[in-house]
Amino acid sequence: MFNPYAIILGLFIVAGFMTTLWGMSIIARARKTQRWPMVEGMIETSSPSSEDNDLLPHILFSYAVDTHTYQHALKFPGGTQPSPELTASYTRKYPVGTKVSVYYNPKQPEQATLESGLARGDWMILATGIAAMAFGIFALFFSG
Repeated sequence: MFNPYAIILGLFIVAGFMTTLWGMSIIARARKTQRWPMVEGMIETSSPSSEDNDLLPHILFSYAVDTHTYQHALKFPGGTQPSPELTASYTRKYPVGTKVSVYYNPKQPEQATLESGLARGDWMILATGIAAMAFGIFALFFSG
């Protein structure tokens, strides 16, 4: 017999599984940056808003690898909650002219970041996916 609750719970399980995989890929990418080499760079621009989002700061930095100079904007992970407090903290942390440590991908030096490793919220996507799967499985098997 057709049970719409089973379909909804099945979708919960599938969505949780997909979210878990997404979270695992974010964590794997963040961990790779911990092994990237570091060079000294310079903050070129530090403004409280960017063209893409007026609540996220625009931090542009430059760095040199071998004989090539690169410029790169600090990227914020998906799901970052823009706020005036976040913007203020980043513009204080990275004022124009500050020398910074830049971590770059040795295979593609144009990929770089100022903050290697896991960010504060990187585990949240993984945890949300696991929780959605667990809820779906629990509700499916114990609902009747």
